[in-house]
Amino acid sequence: MISICCPSRGRPAMAKRMIDTAYKTVSDPKNIEFLIYLNDDDPALPEYKKYIDPKHYTIGPNQSTCYSWNQLAEKAKYDIVFLAGDDIQFMTKDWDLSIKKGFDQYDDKICMVVPFDGNSKGKGKDLLENEEPYLVKEKEAFGSPHFALHRNWINALGYFAPPWFWHFYVDTYNQKIARKLNRCLFLTKTLVQAKKMLDETGNLVRKNLNISVREDYVWEKVRDRHLEADVKKLQEFMDNYKKN
Repeated sequence: MISICCPSRGRPAMAKRMIDTAYKTVSDPKNIEFLIYLNDDDPALPEYKKYIDPKHYTIGPNQSTCYSWNQLAEKAKYDIVFLAGDDIQFMTKDWDLSIKKGFDQYDDKICMVVPFDGNSKGKGKDLLENEEPYLVKEKEAFGSPHFALHRNWINALGYFAPPWFWHFYVDTYNQKIARKLNRCLFLTKTLVQAKKMLDETGNLVRKNLNISVREDYVWEKVRDRHLEADVKKLQEFMDNYKKN
């Protein structure tokens, strides 16, 4: 039912925790698969091999997380693809059924389903008062670092994560598309706990490679023309689906 795609580096214990919490709370272990991308130059690679079943991971060169998410999504065997970081924990029982229920609201499956990440501060905290799944209005931006898309969305655009980004803005970009289409669903009662880690791995994309500054620049260049083109493409898919 759900393919969980997650690049990971330097955090074998956290990646294992992510897998363990997902299996502990899922309605049926057969409903999920893990697709984890590991770097061949990661000093922690032996620990990953020790803690994690080889069926869950792929090893390749160090590359952008966005590129890894897209590669993993292409391998996914299930139609619902979940973008994950290795810092998350699946806390709510039957979280997989909650995500599926979101997509089941629409015959064409074009929507973005976002579980609550545990951050009740800042954008979106007022939305928690609503029942789930809550249809987020266009002006109601909120935190959506981890989310699920259906294969129909991915096939229509040709990618899971907008490929011009390295790491940041992937959630912001897809959320803006979903809100413009009136198809952004927030799971207010389904907790997938997340915490940003400012360790060596976290700082790799925030400081060492200057990627954060680059992402700001790219966002300013693509948020209008490319984003609107993607909205139009998905709307065409939705319209054609109705006709057929």
